[in-house]
Amino acid sequence: MTHTTLSRQLKALEKDGLIVCRVYSEIPPKVEYELSKIGHKFEKVLAVLEVLGNEYIDFMNQRQASTTGENFPA
Repeated sequence: MTHTTLSRQLKALEKDGLIVCRVYSEIPPKVEYELSKIGHKFEKVLAVLEVLGNEYIDFMNQRQASTTGENFPA
């Protein structure tokens, strides 16, 4: 990911209210990001998606192995 892409994504998340940005008047400039209150509510959703994603990867690996005879690391 490029610095430009990261910057664009962080600005979009801030605009959408999912993160809060703190800018410090320092040299060199310092910026900190954290989840907003509503952003923290997404943590549970993301945890469930992670579990589902890992289960799906396992499923696809097993499916691939059964059709090709290959085994992929989990």
